[in-house]
Amino acid sequence: MFQKFFRNILAFLILFGLCLDCSDSLKGKPTPAIPELAGFYVSEKSRDWLKDNKLKIQALWIRRTTNGEMEFMNKTITRLQFSVSDNREELKTRTGKVLTSGREVVLLESLYREYHRQYSGKNNPDAKDWDLRSFGPFAKMKEVSNLIGEGSGRGAKLADDNNSLVFSNGETYYRIGGPLLGRISINVNKYKRVIDNEVAGVVFFPLSTTAFPEENGKQSYLAFFSTTESLSPGMPLRIGDYSGSIKEVFEHLCVVDLPVKTGAQAPSLAYLTPMILDGQVDLKTVSHKETTEELIRRLKQDPNVSKEELIRELEKLKGRDQ
Repeated sequence: MFQKFFRNILAFLILFGLCLDCSDSLKGKPTPAIPELAGFYVSEKSRDWLKDNKLKIQALWIRRTTNGEMEFMNKTITRLQFSVSDNREELKTRTGKVLTSGREVVLLESLYREYHRQYSGKNNPDAKDWDLRSFGPFAKMKEVSNLIGEGSGRGAKLADDNNSLVFSNGETYYRIGGPLLGRISINVNKYKRVIDNEVAGVVFFPLSTTAFPEENGKQSYLAFFSTTESLSPGMPLRIGDYSGSIKEVFEHLCVVDLPVKTGAQAPSLAYLTPMILDGQVDLKTVSHKETTEELIRRLKQDPNVSKEELIRELEKLKGRDQ
């Protein structure tokens, strides 16, 4: 019996040691995050996957809340084709909060989720040609709360030019556009909209007429965004060196259009060409999302929120409305 007890203790110590060895923590004293950390970053691995003919992108979205804290969502989207099972797209998200010390960054994951959306259209040997409107909605397949404590996480360093994050394993994420701070004013169909400046994206691949109906004078692309919550058709975009607009909005993805002059050839945009909303950014304002919508998002990210904490948050919202 003593030997069994000893083996259990030993196993626990080994597991605990492994957790410590495979995680990172801040080397310096925790400090408020550098505001320019907020942004949409894409992993350099995404370029390598393209070379291997994989339709896969991995990105990191870091946003600043109104109380000055940072939270993140690490997103990976993959289009998969199977010879036996159903074809689909997979979306994997890891969410949590960000701790910083100067340019040191630690991502503390609190929740992992995996979603699938099935493709029910005509099968095509080229997955880029699958009919976009033949996909179902993303359905949650898996959810896991992270049990590792706040003394551990995934460590990185923000580059001096604020344009990349280099993780302790050598993996690099490059930022798309500038820091996602303040609010942005956009003209949409003759109306002005002011939204949180938290949207950036990249080209996934050009869309053929098989994948999406072609409109005369337009070339369509499928794009992957930090968030699509505040996007709508008609919003203007800067896509690399060109002006374009949003054609149709999906979850995490959008169809974007580039105008093509009559008789001219459509511009050839490279994989992961950056895109940002085309509008006026006011960096002096802060996010307006600390409302019911923001509270709902926070609760979705952390299912372990207590009843007492929920009441406190609701009281804060009530106080702002009075």
